[in-house]
Order: sequence, then C-alpha cells, then structure tokens
Amino acid sequence: MARRVILVTGFEPFGSHAVNPSEEVAKAVDARVVGDSVVRSVILPVDHARLAGELPALLEEHDPAAVLHLGLAEGRPRLSLERVAVNVMDSDLSDNTGRRAAGEPCVPGGPAGYFSTLPLGALLAALTAEGVPAAISHTAGTYLCNQAMYTTLHTQARRGRPTPAGFIHVPLTPSMVAQSGLEQPSMDAALMVRAIEIALPIIARPIVALPVVASPILAEESPVR
Repeated sequence: MARRVILVTGFEPFGSHAVNPSEEVAKAVDARVVGDSVVRSVILPVDHARLAGELPALLEEHDPAAVLHLGLAEGRPRLSLERVAVNVMDSDLSDNTGRRAAGEPCVPGGPAGYFSTLPLGALLAALTAEGVPAAISHTAGTYLCNQAMYTTLHTQARRGRPTPAGFIHVPLTPSMVAQSGLEQPSMDAALMVRAIEIALPIIARPIVALPVVASPILAEESPVR
C-alpha cells in the first residue's frame, strides 16, 4: 500500500540573503518515514505569480494528507507557529522577479482569511518540552509565506481536502547574523531540523479530515481586490 504524503516546503533565498534556512530544513527531512506517511519536500519560488500557479499544482500532484510550509522570518527569536493567513499580498520587499505586491489578494474573491489546521497547541507543547524556542504567532505577514499558507488552505478547502496544513517561520541562522553584522536573534539549523522532526509525528498522528467549514475565518469575500 502506498504511503500517505506529508508535503513539506521551504523557500529559495530572497532579498539580501544568499541562503534560506527553510530550504535547508525542508531538504533535511525529505523522504523521512513518519508512521504510515512519507515526507516529500519541495522548494518554492520567491515569485508571487509562479507560486500562485505552482502551489495548487503541487497539491494536486501529491494529494498530501498534511502540509507543512516553512519560511524565514528575520528578527524573530523563536519558531513561529502561524495561526492565521490573510488574503492580501503587501510588502516593501519585492519578490525575486522584482515585483512588489501592494494591496493585492492572494486569491481574488477568496475569503478574508483562514486559520491554520495544524494542531498548534500540541506542537507548541512538544517543542517547548524538548527545549526548542517556539511560540504561536498571529501573523504570517503579507509576503510570500502568507501567500503560501493562504493558497494551500484555500486550495485544499476547494478541493474537498481540508487536511492539516499550516506554516512555521524559522529564524536566521548564526552564520547569517554574522554575515549581516546586525544585532539579530538566530537559531542553529540543526535545532530547526530537530524541531521539524518533533513536529512531523504530531502532524501525522492521526491524520484526519477536518470539516471544510472550520477553515475560513470569514465566509464573505475579501474586500481586497
């Protein structure tokens, strides 16, 4: 019998960064077997247009039983377990094609937002019990990370696959801080990998379908156009 897939994604480097720890962590857990599931890791582009097309295609291709997105949040001292994705792309930072989104929807006509469907409380308890700095965050921002989380939750709901899905932001690594010369918090990449190793069995135990109506924060269309 084929194993169920847990889709884990990271992002390619962006902005002034030559590396992205979310890419390193995602690659480190690729092909891991977790219970009756297997991890498939994919690195997403920092490109609003490509992400909008490629992410739904990935979900269709892999038909994952759960989805865990990873991304970099410069300036955050702990892993951020994101609770909310909103239907807006708006950032002072351009994507890797030079496009800067300003007040645009992730999905035109989609709900204003979605809650994560990952077991955030259980994840936080397990991570902190193992000495991993982590916290539940109420904003995934309005850049590519938020777009990925929103697009996945929206796509899975529309596909009738309201599977556990959400986003974890990771900090800078010490080497990235050293290269920047700035006063920034950091976390060793090995600890980030360990954190995801802790998280995966919780996400996979058990993987159950969630009611579609539980995902959207608001049922009406987003005012963002």
